[in-house]
Amino acid sequence: MDNEKLNILKLLIENQETPFSIRKISQLRKVNYKSAYYALKKLEKEGAVILKHSGNTTLCSFNRTFNDSVFSVEYERRRELFRNKNFLVIYSDLRKVKAPFIALLFGSHAKGAQNKQSDIDLLVIAEDFKPIEAVLSRFPLSIHTTNIRYKDFIEMLKSREFTVVSEAIKRNIILIGIEEYYRMVENANR
Repeated sequence: MDNEKLNILKLLIENQETPFSIRKISQLRKVNYKSAYYALKKLEKEGAVILKHSGNTTLCSFNRTFNDSVFSVEYERRRELFRNKNFLVIYSDLRKVKAPFIALLFGSHAKGAQNKQSDIDLLVIAEDFKPIEAVLSRFPLSIHTTNIRYKDFIEMLKSREFTVVSEAIKRNIILIGIEEYYRMVENANR
């Protein structure tokens, strides 16, 4: 059951722009309605999901708050990404950077829709970009970085305008700074 709870949470994290009914979640996850319902109730109690009643339907969406379940899912999503050894090497080198920062993979690689010509889109949130750029410049890969300072990231989160941040938070894989990322998102929503 806990495994199913995390699988449902993963589905909601990966599809943040789309609320799902419990019935739809049970169909997508290929579990019975009752199992999906109880897993979602646990997630709601943890504060990880929002269950909103709309007529006879209960719509479920990710709450963008951090807890142990969210960390487990994000950690697993990152591990799945490391099947591609390029990302494991990028991650290993980025971990050596001493300055605090957050690195999000977004775009076609985060969506799983990449092809051989796809570049790697990284959103880097930091105050000092030089050490991160120095690491990334060593790779013979086509890496497109978007550098944003913490303050600007929070402003863009609060904004309703279409920005690189609004696009990146819909579908991303957090390479560096899982807890810090969710702390910033929670603070921006207050």
